[in-house]
Amino acid sequence: RHYAGSSSSTAWCGAKRWRLVGATGLLMSITSDELNFLVYRYLHESGFRHSAFTFGCESLVNKSNINGAKIAPGELVNLVQRGIMYTELERSVADDGTDCEAAPYSLTASARESKQQQQKQAQRAAQQQQQQQQ
Repeated sequence: RHYAGSSSSTAWCGAKRWRLVGATGLLMSITSDELNFLVYRYLHESGFRHSAFTFGCESLVNKSNINGAKIAPGELVNLVQRGIMYTELERSVADDGTDCEAAPYSLTASARESKQQQQKQAQRAAQQQQQQQQ
């Protein structure tokens, strides 16, 4: 099973391990057990005790070898926020490395709409650059 993302690739590799190779070529990975623990911790910290209990039982978080003391509180939210910032950075830089104005990130916008907006903005930036050179 393989899933290819945008400029950074996301691949299913082996049983329950996600690998992400960013634009920098650095390898980042997270196991499904680690992600489940982060979701469990988020639910618990947010006061969703019953949901956390149910999710913990179904995902077998208590049987994982994760040391919760080594994971900072709020880590799931932190990772999601950094992912959004990384996505914004990717959207604000054209393929040739120049800056381009990107529409503000919207969680509800489809990927296709976002890509179309990015292409239009890159075209506008190229036109503006050509006008400045003339």
